[in-house]
Amino acid sequence: MAGERILLADDDPRILEVLTEFLEEQGYEVHAVRDGMQALAAINAREFTLALLDLQLPGLSGLELLSRIKARAPETEVILFTGHAGLESAVQALRLGAYDYLLKSDLLLADLQAVINRALERRRLAQTNFNLLENLRQTQEELAQRRTSELQQIRRIGETLAGPLTGVQIIQGMFSLILESLPLAVLGLELTGGGEDLPREAYRRHPGTDTATFEAFRVWLKDRLDDWRPYLMGKAAQGPGNCQGPLPEMLEALVEAGEVRGLVAAGRETPFSPEETELFYIFTLQGGAAFKSLALYEQVRSLAIRDGLTGLYNYRYFWEVLHREVELARRYEHSLSLLFLDIDDFKQVNDTLGHQVGDMVLKALGAYLQDAVRQADLVCRYGGEEFVVLLSETDSQEAKISAERLRQGISQITVNLPEKELHFTVSIGVAQLEPGMDGDNLVKAADHALYQAKQTGKNRVCGS
Repeated sequence: MAGERILLADDDPRILEVLTEFLEEQGYEVHAVRDGMQALAAINAREFTLALLDLQLPGLSGLELLSRIKARAPETEVILFTGHAGLESAVQALRLGAYDYLLKSDLLLADLQAVINRALERRRLAQTNFNLLENLRQTQEELAQRRTSELQQIRRIGETLAGPLTGVQIIQGMFSLILESLPLAVLGLELTGGGEDLPREAYRRHPGTDTATFEAFRVWLKDRLDDWRPYLMGKAAQGPGNCQGPLPEMLEALVEAGEVRGLVAAGRETPFSPEETELFYIFTLQGGAAFKSLALYEQVRSLAIRDGLTGLYNYRYFWEVLHREVELARRYEHSLSLLFLDIDDFKQVNDTLGHQVGDMVLKALGAYLQDAVRQADLVCRYGGEEFVVLLSETDSQEAKISAERLRQGISQITVNLPEKELHFTVSIGVAQLEPGMDGDNLVKAADHALYQAKQTGKNRVCGS
């Protein structure tokens, strides 16, 4: 953390003082300013690791400063915060390169520190990757006289596979590197594990390769991965032996990155030189490294949008999705309903049985809700003992039926304690998006219905 310099720009002197003191206590070097022109002067004068910018600043807005920073020092991470919600501004900020966008009304110092830590960790990872690529470049230059063409291709690894790529882009980049460097008849990839968006297979063939040979290669590679599976799952120290495929000359390489495991193979009629073989393995290794970066990115993103206790989406993600769903419901004239759930007498559980038991109740409810709703519905922990369920293409009557089903199911949940079985109930408020409503109004309507459920006896569903 030593030497990490932060630019802090906000026209509210109270916020400026509080955040400056907090950040300096964390060991950061803070440069605090109160308007956009002062911030611009600071940016032009020195380098900053991170910039915390208010969206509305006198002289120059936070978005304008963001553009200047990214033009001058793209490695500087930027976090914007503002006093009002604005999905359009948030999207624009992220497109311009901001790491995150926070609301002052929801801002807790602990949360801010967590966001800062993630932003700086991403910067450090990027710097580490840059340093590795730089070291690789220096090695290439030392061998340039002997291996000029090979080293040029190695340098392209960083250009093709570095950065935040999707699984499809990683595979396309790896295949492009291999095919541009090696004359091949066939090239294929079979993958297991990873997310639903990750392709399971990818194949390419030279135009001169006949269909029968290509199909034989596809069958062979699938069978070859099946041979490897037990070894990839750790059941033995080593895998299959000699690589003999449908073509006279074959290369294969494993791709392992967390849950993603697979096999890349290439074939042709003529033998591969040692340099070509090395290039093939370098490209596949870098493809694996890119998959690891993708897994890390997904993990960090999940931490930002998931509730740590229940694993459900959190308050912040709920509001992001809510605004988008409201817009879609209006545009396509679809129904949209919201369930607002609150555990009855939860304070009594914490006070009499302890917070550990309270956490068990929250986890049990979160797990039940996740399994009990449709895949298209969104379940979030709103805060404390409150949960929300956003029901797409669902009117109020259908939502009430769903709410009643959930209420009855929740009353049957059993939390096993050493001395007894604990049961609990919830009250549920139901609201439907009506003409003229926005996301805030929908939440207020569901919250009001929840209040009615509480006031009329709890363990019930209320709503219009």
